[in-house]
Amino acid sequence: MIAELWERGTLGIIEEDAGLRAFFEDDCHLAGLHGEVVLETGIPHIRDNWDPILIGERFFVAPSWVETPTPPGRFRLTIDANNVFGTGRHESTQLMIEALELHLRKGDTVIDVGCGSGILSLASQALGATQVFSCDIEPDAHPMFIGSADAIRDATADLTLVNISARVIDTLVFELNRITRPDGLLLLAGFIEANPPKGFQPESVMQKGEWLCWICRPQTAHRQHRSLIHSRQWW
Repeated sequence: MIAELWERGTLGIIEEDAGLRAFFEDDCHLAGLHGEVVLETGIPHIRDNWDPILIGERFFVAPSWVETPTPPGRFRLTIDANNVFGTGRHESTQLMIEALELHLRKGDTVIDVGCGSGILSLASQALGATQVFSCDIEPDAHPMFIGSADAIRDATADLTLVNISARVIDTLVFELNRITRPDGLLLLAGFIEANPPKGFQPESVMQKGEWLCWICRPQTAHRQHRSLIHSRQWW
């Protein structure tokens, strides 16, 4: 149900004891939806449900209206996003931040492809990345530039971050390998164990529930990877 709601353009989802509360701009996306959904226009009530959270060993994530002090020894990430993938509450985002804690070296150049709210870019800066370049094809995201990996020159990144979906990762497999330095790493997430990318082989794997984060080395890739077939689900 959650996956279907994201596909239909929900502005946000709250999990409640009685079920899910989904937020939409209007009801035009609800035709044929399986299950009962409470429609809310806009997102005014989400503020009451976004408490700050701890991620990994070093991060404290909270929206701007929360005044709770940052715990000692942690970096504060202030995120006002409209969906769970941008707030740090989704397992994929948490896995990526935990992987950054393990693999980002001070002075690294980081590229955040499909940056969304920019939470991974902010985490990279906090951990000591010298340069962080973020991009997204959505104008409502928070990128350095609107676009994708094909606009970035060869061998730019020490660390390439991609938290999108298996289908999109494999569409970009050639470009992601191209922009990552030969001795660099790719952190890939946004997919479940049953439907991982087909164009990469992980060096190691991190997991929360059914969601995975792959740590990969760049490899020679060919453009025919664009034709790799995935199941119909977005993840």
